[in-house]
Amino acid sequence: MNKTSKIYPWVVVALLWGVALLNYMDRQMLSTMKESMQIDIVELQSATNFGWLMAIFLYIYGFMSPVSGIIADRLNRKWLIVGSLFVWSAVTYLMGVATTFNQVFWLRALMGVSEALYIPAGLSLIADYHTGKSRSLAVGIHMTGLYTGQAVGGFG
Repeated sequence: MNKTSKIYPWVVVALLWGVALLNYMDRQMLSTMKESMQIDIVELQSATNFGWLMAIFLYIYGFMSPVSGIIADRLNRKWLIVGSLFVWSAVTYLMGVATTFNQVFWLRALMGVSEALYIPAGLSLIADYHTGKSRSLAVGIHMTGLYTGQAVGGFG
């Protein structure tokens, strides 16, 4: 498909919608998998440890968000998104085979870094392809991917 075609900017939004869905579904899934994880990793039976596991992602994500914006302004956003997808897919797999609290904790921290890289790059990429009257609609459609991911992730 030609990048100058009128449909290409909407293809970009559709692809990023799927990425946003996966990004937000992933972060919600951990809380729905709590009981299953506690069977395999005894340390997660402690509410404090499980709280740390949930918090480390948010601390890292929050810290990395402005840093990610700086990175997205300096690197190729398309490849930044692809790299982020690759890392968080690998981390998701590794979390499934992790056997200790420390492994899951550090993987969750890495997940915070990789997922934080997505939003600034994704929104900036949408802004590259949508100017004027279509930008708000494109961002709004993309945002439904985030909320759909949260909802779907809640079902585990």
